[in-house]
Parts: sequence; structure tokens; C-alpha cells
Amino acid sequence: MIVDPIANPYRPGAGRRPPVLAGRQPLLDSFEVVRQRAETLGEGDRSWILNGRRGVGKTVLLNELWTQVSGRGWISAKVEASWHVPFPVVLAKALVQAMRTATGRHPVPKLRRLLGVFQAFSLKVDPALGLVSLGADVDLVKGVADTGRLGDDLTALLQVLGETSADLGIGTLLLVDELQEAKPDELTAINMAIHQLGQGPTPLPVMLVGAGLPSLPTQLGEATSYAERLYDYRAIGLLDPPSARLALAGPTSDLGVAWEDDAVEAALTRAGGYPYFLQAIGKHVWDSARTSPITLEDVEVGLRFAREELDDGLYRTRWERATPAQRALLRALAVEGGDEPVTMAELAAATGRKKTTDLSVARNELIKKGLVYPPERGFIAFTVPGMGEFILRQE
Repeated sequence: MIVDPIANPYRPGAGRRPPVLAGRQPLLDSFEVVRQRAETLGEGDRSWILNGRRGVGKTVLLNELWTQVSGRGWISAKVEASWHVPFPVVLAKALVQAMRTATGRHPVPKLRRLLGVFQAFSLKVDPALGLVSLGADVDLVKGVADTGRLGDDLTALLQVLGETSADLGIGTLLLVDELQEAKPDELTAINMAIHQLGQGPTPLPVMLVGAGLPSLPTQLGEATSYAERLYDYRAIGLLDPPSARLALAGPTSDLGVAWEDDAVEAALTRAGGYPYFLQAIGKHVWDSARTSPITLEDVEVGLRFAREELDDGLYRTRWERATPAQRALLRALAVEGGDEPVTMAELAAATGRKKTTDLSVARNELIKKGLVYPPERGFIAFTVPGMGEFILRQE
């Protein structure tokens, strides 16, 4: 059988859904239970935090959760937190579309209070946005969610969202990607609002699912001490061997293209269970193959092209964003730990510094640039697997 390059099933890229979403079904099944409880009992569950390194599929999972509720009338919004734009502005902009969609699906009389409260909230965080039409004529509801104190206003807005959702027999789903980028006071406000939401005798059907780097649980805990009990934390990691095999070989099997045993083993070994690598390797191996089954020679050629793509696209752009001082710290991290976390004390010794505080500026800037993250106090690690190996190959 001829391997058609046009039919290449693999989809490397940020947030792109792979053809086979392997290894994540238990999480999706858990959310299905949450969805059904909201619709049948009018009851919410704990909000979730998905945390993991870059390229493990957190954004894909957020999109899958969105898909589960998109056709069921839920009020839903997906946002990306940013250090440069205030979180309430980002949230309000996303909720504008959610409100417009809701007015086309549900009786406007049941939405009037929510729309009026949301308009007041929007006017406070962004006056221009607050004047945008929500798809129905509503009166502004003053005195609710418009104090200018984010924690209080977000709490009030989520309360009204939950009450409205329960009345309509649906739920509200707020998806927040890159949550680690939110400012500390914004994380405090989010924690406060989610905490208050669950205080009633029956939790309202509002759920926040935040996604971010492995440092996110620590950031939330630093924002408020009770955050460790507030969320259902779900670590999104590398795929186990059966799931990795399914992610790599499943798409070709569906198209009638097989792999020789040594070929698939070589590709899986190089990918190491990392979802992004599986897609990049699969894409280039497919393009290198001519006929089925895919051979070890096809894999060897494909791996060379995959490495070039990863070097030039995934790694080099990160490396070039670092200053000379930051590169020295990154190289020390690569030498001392590779993909594993390393203590700042070890890095200070490796770079000839007397104190760990001498590395604080470089460390903090690298965290802001998204090149490293603190898995726990006193440690740092690369946000992307394989970055250390790339650095060690640089002159």
C-alpha cells in the first residue's frame, strides 16, 4: 500500500487535537459524571486544576471539556490568562459571547438578572465592553458584582451564574488556560470566589477548570492557604507505554498502514511518552515512508527531520530569547539535571556563584519567559522535555 503524504494523520502543534486522544479517557469520563450531576441534580462539583509541562495536551483537554457541554446549552467560556491583560477583562470579553449565545438558546426572562449583573461587572472592569450588546435589552443591576474589588465581584458573578444555570437545568463551565500567568492578587480572587461558591447546602453548578504548568498548584496555595483543599488537582503527564503506542500507531492503523515492530519501538523510545514528540515524530516518519509497512529506515529518516523541526521551532526560539546570563543558568541546568529538577544551590555552585540569590534575577526572568518553572521551593526545571539535550548540543 502506498503511504499518501496528503493523508498524513498526525497534528503536531500548540493545542491541536491529535487524531487519537490516548490515555486521557479517565479524565473525560470523570467530567461526564460532573456534567450529568449538574444537569440532573442541579449540583456542582469541585473545580479542577490540570497541571503539567508544555506539550502534554492540557489545552487539548480543555477543548475536549468544552466540546462535552457545547451542544447542551451550558454557559461556557474559554480564556487564556496573561500577565499583560487583567484577568477580569479577559474573562468579561469571553463571557460576552457566552451571554449572546445563551440569549439564543434560553428564555430571556430567565436570563435578565444574570445579563444585568454581568453588564454591571463589565462596565466596572472595562467601560467600553460593558456597553456591548448582549443579545437582549436588559436593565443594569447595580450593587452586585460592581464594587471594583475583584474577589467580591467575581464571587457575586459566579453566584448569579450558578443560580441561573440551576434554574435552566444546565451548568456553567469556565476554562482558563495558562493560569500560572495570572497575577497573585488575581489568583487570590479566583480562589476566594471558588471557595465561596461551594459554601451553600447544595453547591451551585459552576465549574472552573484551570490549566497551567506544574508550578500552578504551588502558586494557588501561596495565594490562599486553603487552595490545597479547594480544587481537584489532576497532573497531566507523559503517556504510559500502551497509550503512547496507541497515539502513534492508532492513526495509521485506521488508514490501513502498519508499522514493523522494530520501527514502532524505535519511534516510541525516542518519543519517551511525550505527546508532542509522538505527533512530530509520527508526522515526519509518515512523510518519509513510501509504502506500508513503515520500516526502521523510515523511522530513522523521520527522526532526523523531527529533530530538525523540534530544534528550530520548539527549542531554538526559547534559547534565543535568553540573555547571556540566562543562558549560563540554562546550560548549568542542562548539565546538572537534564530534564530533572535541580536545586538552586547546585546551580549556584555550577556557575561559580557564592549565593543562590546571585541567580535570582536570571531565574525569575526565565520563569516569566516560560523556559523554566519551580516544581517546588528551591528547585527549577525546564518547562519542555528535551530542552536540556538541545542546549548541550549547542556550541
